[in-house]
Amino acid sequence: MTTLKIHSTIKKPELVEKRQRQICEAAEKLFVKKGFHGTTIRDIARECGLGLGPIYDYVKNKEEILFMVHKRILDLNYIELKKSLSELKEPKERMARAIETLLDLANKYQDLYLFIYQEAHVLDKAMQKEIIKTERKTISIFEDIIKQGKKKKIFRDINSRIAANMIVLINHGWVLKRWDLKKVGGSKLDFTIDFILKGISL
Repeated sequence: MTTLKIHSTIKKPELVEKRQRQICEAAEKLFVKKGFHGTTIRDIARECGLGLGPIYDYVKNKEEILFMVHKRILDLNYIELKKSLSELKEPKERMARAIETLLDLANKYQDLYLFIYQEAHVLDKAMQKEIIKTERKTISIFEDIIKQGKKKKIFRDINSRIAANMIVLINHGWVLKRWDLKKVGGSKLDFTIDFILKGISL
């Protein structure tokens, strides 16, 4: 699941992966509903069908579970983006598809995205470092598209890394500012694609 090893006393990798996935999925539901501090290990054990004792065979504490939840959604972002772009060649098409994919994921998991932004500070330094490395993979997809567009003289000569970070942030902004933006009509997707492409294109 990650280069940062999650605690487990079980020696069967397949079983560990299965149980940690169960724990992660149960925790996602509870964290969104009750918050990180309002959710106990006992709650998670009950939700995923494990006893309070057995759950500690697969995780050390609640912070490890938070890390798994955070890492899982970031891995999903990267995997889905790569998949969605696999058959596209032109920079503008790739950028539009990447924006669409990330926005679809943000819509689908908006409560979880919001939770992650609010609680990421709870993770220790090693976990935060791993999360940053994982998110960097997603940002690099947008960065590579911008570099490709600059090479083809389609996109402006802008700082690719800064632009890629801003594009990801704009997509997540629909979730972070949903308290206000939900009142706005029109297509979020059309606006976002048009706004970004006009901003980076020659």
